[in-house]
Amino acid sequence: MARELESDLTDCMVIMDKILVVDGVTKEYPGRVAVSKLSFEVKKGSIHGFLGPNGAGKSTTMKMIAGLLPVSSGSITLFGETVQPDNLTLKNKIGLLPENAPVYLDQTVEQYLKLVSKLHGVKHVKDQVDKVMTDLSLLDVRKRLIGNLSKGYKQRVGLAQAIVYDAPFLILDEPTNGLDPQTVVELREFIKKLSAEKTILFSSHVLPEVEQLCDQITIIHQGKIRATGDLHEIHQKFRQGLVMRIGIGQQESLPDLSSFGKYDITHENIVGKEKQYHLTFQDDRDARAEIAKYLMNKGLNLYTLQVESPELEDIFLHVTELKK
Repeated sequence: MARELESDLTDCMVIMDKILVVDGVTKEYPGRVAVSKLSFEVKKGSIHGFLGPNGAGKSTTMKMIAGLLPVSSGSITLFGETVQPDNLTLKNKIGLLPENAPVYLDQTVEQYLKLVSKLHGVKHVKDQVDKVMTDLSLLDVRKRLIGNLSKGYKQRVGLAQAIVYDAPFLILDEPTNGLDPQTVVELREFIKKLSAEKTILFSSHVLPEVEQLCDQITIIHQGKIRATGDLHEIHQKFRQGLVMRIGIGQQESLPDLSSFGKYDITHENIVGKEKQYHLTFQDDRDARAEIAKYLMNKGLNLYTLQVESPELEDIFLHVTELKK
């Protein structure tokens, strides 16, 4: 009996850990299938990267998750409830920032955020709007028309409307696209802070940004899931051979290492006092200990010897079949 109870509690905790479950979702339009049999999960408290080339089906999927589009088949469950366009109880639990922020250009920043707050039943509208404007550095433009703002400020307003009613699940579609570097850094840091209290589905074409922010990813291509899971697990799954970085003295040359396996030197550059080589071995055998001993016996100055994961860009190009 005790074991059965423990098992039930474990199952319950696993279910609660999954904020979003997309299960076999297909979306069909007359004459075409936009997405087919999509299945992936988003864990509580994660920033989940949602990646894919243009036309892959990302926007369609995010609209279905937000309850703006009905699924043709399959199911989407958020906080244990089925997502449907008529499920009004979920509306206040989802904060959506689409690629083109849904702002009213003829309203001031403050007017617009107060309107959104009231529509979502926020109790202390002024306090909440002031807090969000402070968090997103919008106080100085609170009385300005949104239509007269720069793209960076409009994007801040778009993010503000997604969080002003304190939704626990956020869908952010290209939140830093086209912004100046300073604004990009500020918004990334803010999104990191948000993840302490919220779960975020995050779409971006900037793959290094995804690696910085996300702990889970899903890659979609031609309407189908190509990879999904924890970022570390994805790196390990798609590692082709072993990538090693070796740093020796600037005036030194790397000797032949073919006795440790077939390899290619994919990159060579100067980093500080080092000359660094990036090698890709054809097999996964980690021969660092033997290589270190070999290089030191050759009298070389060994500064760096690391095994590295493949770049997310390489994985993305591989699974979307864009890498020739």
